[in-house]
Amino acid sequence: MKKLIFAQSLLLALLFSSCTNPADVPIPGFPQGGFLSQTYPLSAQSKAKLEGVYLLESGADMFGDRVVMKWAGDYLSVFTGKSVGYFVLKGGLLDSVVFLEGYWRYQNSTETGLAQMIVPRDEGGRYVVGDTARTGTLRIRGNFGSGNGVPDQPVVFRYERPITPSLLTKKFQIIAHRAGGRTSDHIPASENTVELIKITERFGSTGIEIDVRLTKDKVPVLYHDGGLNLRLTQKGPMVGPVEDYTLAELKSFVWLINGERIPTLEEALDAVVTQTNLKFVWLDTKTEQSGVITAYVPIAQKALQKAASMGRELEICAGIPTQEVLDEFLAYPNYQSVPSLCELTPENVRTVNARVWGPRWTMGTQNDQVRAFQAEGRRAFTWTMDDPRFIEQYIREGAFDGILTNYPMAVAYQYYIQ
Repeated sequence: MKKLIFAQSLLLALLFSSCTNPADVPIPGFPQGGFLSQTYPLSAQSKAKLEGVYLLESGADMFGDRVVMKWAGDYLSVFTGKSVGYFVLKGGLLDSVVFLEGYWRYQNSTETGLAQMIVPRDEGGRYVVGDTARTGTLRIRGNFGSGNGVPDQPVVFRYERPITPSLLTKKFQIIAHRAGGRTSDHIPASENTVELIKITERFGSTGIEIDVRLTKDKVPVLYHDGGLNLRLTQKGPMVGPVEDYTLAELKSFVWLINGERIPTLEEALDAVVTQTNLKFVWLDTKTEQSGVITAYVPIAQKALQKAASMGRELEICAGIPTQEVLDEFLAYPNYQSVPSLCELTPENVRTVNARVWGPRWTMGTQNDQVRAFQAEGRRAFTWTMDDPRFIEQYIREGAFDGILTNYPMAVAYQYYIQ
C-alpha cells in the first residue's frame, strides 16, 4: 500500500512539474563561451590594478557618470550609479591586452545584455599585466548590447582613483536579503538557495541573511514564506506549511521557482564556508515555529569550527526578531555565548549579549544609540533598505556597520564610491 501511495505521489509530481515554466531569469551569455577561452587568466596582481573608481567617457546616459569596479573571485563586478545597474565580467589577457566579457543588468527591471571590453595595451594594458608603473591614462573600452544581441553600444571607463583604503578595512557589511535578493527581482537563482549563495558576492554582498524553518522531522531548512506556494515553488502535489512535511518529502516533491531543491541549513552553511568568501551570516528565525534555535545553533557552531580550521573569517549570528524567539533564545543553555543579532530593544540586546543590534531602517539613523553600542564593542545593522536615495543618505550621514538589502549592488556602489 505504501509503495502504491509513493508511486501515485511521484506520478503527480512529474505531471505537475512537466507543465511548469520556471521564472524568466534574463542572464545572457556568449555562444561557445565568448573570446575568453582564447586568453590566459589574470594574476591577482593584475586584478588588483583594475579595481577602483572610474569616470564614464561614453555610456553615462545608461550607467551614470561614475562606476566602482571590484573583484569577487574570478568575476569583476562593476557597480553603477544609475538604475541599480551592474556588470558581471570575467577577464583574461593576450599580448598585453586585457579582455573582459560578461553581462550588464538593471536590477530593478529586466533590462540586461551582453558586454565585451578591452584594456588596450597602450591605455593601461601593459601596466595591468606587467610590473611597470602606470604611465598615461588607464581606459577600459568596449560595447554593451541588449539581451543576447551583439554588443554594439559603446562604453568607455577612465580610471579616476582607487577605492578609499579605509573603506576596505572598515569591515562594513553589505548583507544580501534571502542570500541575494527576492525571486520576484529575477535574480539568477531562487532566493534562499545554495545556488544563490555561491554567486551573491558578484552583486556586492559581503554577508547574507537567510530564513530558517524546521521540517516535520526537525531538520532546519531555508525557506521564507509560511507555506509552499507558487511565489517560491513550481506547481506540485504539496501545499501548506513546510513543517507539515519531512525533509525527504520536500527533497522529493518540491522544486523551487528556478528548479532548485529546498536546501538544508547545513548544506547552505557548508557552501558559505567552502565556496565563498562571505564574512557574515544572519540566520533569520521564523516565529511561527518553536525549537528552531535549539535545532540550528549546533549546526552553526559546526560550520564556524570548519571555517576556523580553514582560516576563514566568518560570523554566524542567530536572529532574534520577536519576543517569542527571544524567550526561546533565553532558554538555550549558555545563550549569552551564542553569537546573536537582536532586532528588539537596546535592553534586550544587552540581556542576550547580542553582537549586533538590528533596527528597522524606518526608525532613522539613530546615531547616538548606534555609537553607544559601538562603544560597548557591538555593531548595528539596519534592514531592509532598497531605495538608492536612502542608502546614500544612511551611508553618508549614519553610523551603521552594515545594511541589509535586496539590492547589494546599490549599497556596494554608494559605499565604495565614498
